[in-house]
Amino acid sequence: MAKKVPVVDLTKPEKSTLVLPQPPILSSQQAWENIFLAHYRHSAYESPEHYLMQHTLLITDTNVQFRVEQRLDGKFKQYHHGLGRLDLFPANLSHWATWDRETEFSIVAICPKFFEKIAQEHIKGNSLELIPQFSIVDPTIGHIALALKAEVEAGCTTGSLYGESLATALVMRLIQNYSACKPQIFTNSNGLTKYQLQQVIDYINTHLDQNISLTDIAKVATISQSHFARLFKQSMGITPHQYLTQQRVERAKNLLHKRQIPIADIAFQCGFANQTHLTKRFRQLIGITPKAYQKKC
Repeated sequence: MAKKVPVVDLTKPEKSTLVLPQPPILSSQQAWENIFLAHYRHSAYESPEHYLMQHTLLITDTNVQFRVEQRLDGKFKQYHHGLGRLDLFPANLSHWATWDRETEFSIVAICPKFFEKIAQEHIKGNSLELIPQFSIVDPTIGHIALALKAEVEAGCTTGSLYGESLATALVMRLIQNYSACKPQIFTNSNGLTKYQLQQVIDYINTHLDQNISLTDIAKVATISQSHFARLFKQSMGITPHQYLTQQRVERAKNLLHKRQIPIADIAFQCGFANQTHLTKRFRQLIGITPKAYQKKC
C-alpha cells in the first residue's frame, strides 16, 4: 500500500513536525487571521514529501550559503540559498526538500481563501495561479517579512490592523509580480470621498479601545480592504494603522491630564496591549514617556 502523503497546516506549529525535525522557535500562533509567521533553526535535513495547505514563502535568515534540493509538483530544482533569498511555494502542490547544513529561516503562510479574495478584486475571470519561485531576491517581500517577524518578537501587541495591512500588501506584491496573469490594478487619485473618510474616522475614534481590524474599517467605507488601505493613505497621507496609533496616543495624552487614572488603565482604555506597549508608541510619537508627560501636565 502506498504511503499516505501528509497535508501540513503551517498555522499549527505542532503539525510542522510532520515535515520538519523540530517545532518553530518563534511563531505568531493565532495573532492574525489570514497570515502566519514562524521562525526555524534546523541542521541539515531531508523533509518527506508533503502538501502545504497555505501559499508559503520561505525566507533565509543566515549569512551562510547552503545547497538546497527541491521537488515541487514533480519538478526538481537544485540551487544555493543565502541571506535574504526566498522561495515561493503555492498551496496544494507536492513538495520535498533537503538542505546540506544548519540554517535559519522564516516561513510566511498565507490563507488561500484570503489570497483569492484579494485576487478577485483585481483580476477578472478565473482564479489566479501563483508561479513557484526559487532563491529569488525581493526587497519588498523581505521588508514585509521582517516587519512581521519584528511584530512577533514584540509579542504581537500592535493588533489586527497592523498584521492585516501587512498581509494585504504582501498578497498584492505576489499578485503583481508572481502570478500567471497580469492584474488590473485599481487606481483612484482622489482617495476616499469626504463621507467615507468621516465615517471611517468616526468609527476609529469610537472603537479606539478595541482590536480594530482592516476588514472592519473597510466595511465602514463599503469597499474592499485592499482598495481601502490604498485610498486611505491617499486621503490622509499615512496608513490606517499609523492613524490609529496617532489617535490612541492623542487619547492617552488627554487621559494623562487626569492624574487619578493609573497609566496601565489608560493603556487599556486607549487600545494598547499593555503599559509597555503604550510607553513605546508614546515615546515614538511624543518623544517622552507617558509618566514624564504626566508630570509636566
